[in-house]
Amino acid sequence: MTWFADAGVPVHVLRRIAGHGSPTTTQCYLHPDIRKITAAGAALSAHFSAHHAHCRAPSS
Repeated sequence: MTWFADAGVPVHVLRRIAGHGSPTTTQCYLHPDIRKITAAGAALSAHFSAHHAHCRAPSS
């Protein structure tokens, strides 16, 4: 399941593939690797940096 999730398959689709009744059950089987966790942190940092820069931009 983790490889499917890492490839971008949504949890609701994974739930159907696995035959689980609940997305919560499917999520128990998902274990992102360190690269995915690091990439998520970098994406969040970039988002905050862009938002912070936008809020501090001088008005014309």
